[in-house]
Amino acid sequence: MSSWLFENPLPVAILCGVVTLLLLWRGRGSPSRGVTIAAASAAFLGVSALLLGRFVVTPGEEARAVVEALVACAEEAETVRAAELFTPNAVLNYGRRDNPGLSIDAIRGALSSLARSNRIETNRITRLVLRTLDERTGEVELSCSTSTASSLTVVPSSWIIRVRQTNGAWKIDRLTFESVFGQPPIPRVRW
Repeated sequence: MSSWLFENPLPVAILCGVVTLLLLWRGRGSPSRGVTIAAASAAFLGVSALLLGRFVVTPGEEARAVVEALVACAEEAETVRAAELFTPNAVLNYGRRDNPGLSIDAIRGALSSLARSNRIETNRITRLVLRTLDERTGEVELSCSTSTASSLTVVPSSWIIRVRQTNGAWKIDRLTFESVFGQPPIPRVRW
């Protein structure tokens, strides 16, 4: 429900707009009070859906904001600020979410490489899908095409990033490096 009403209210608003137009078209010759009330109600519901979507921020939308901040930090090699977006007990998984995770130290090591050999030269987000898992957890599926100082070509990669509300702040607690060039990545412990 929250994904249809709060995160993406446009389909509901369009449906309500179509219903409004159909009702107005149906009652165009001899408008009855019932048709007019139904049309006005449908229009009200459509506008309400848009307003709710604008003012209610879901955990999925919070997660998207954190992920967008992480991407911006990575692109600018702001490794300290990027590391602050993670919880102290965050884990890094390779391939799948249920694979054994590496500690926050592995994440910090990967982030620090962005200031050296893996300095991002270009980056383009090709996919960003958000979802609300519960009232304190959001998740983002992210795909990027990135070229770095050490890469010979543009590297497509996919990530799953889980964000939780912890002590009043939204932080990343699980980073899953899902694929690189469409294949599961090889875990690297040293950066």
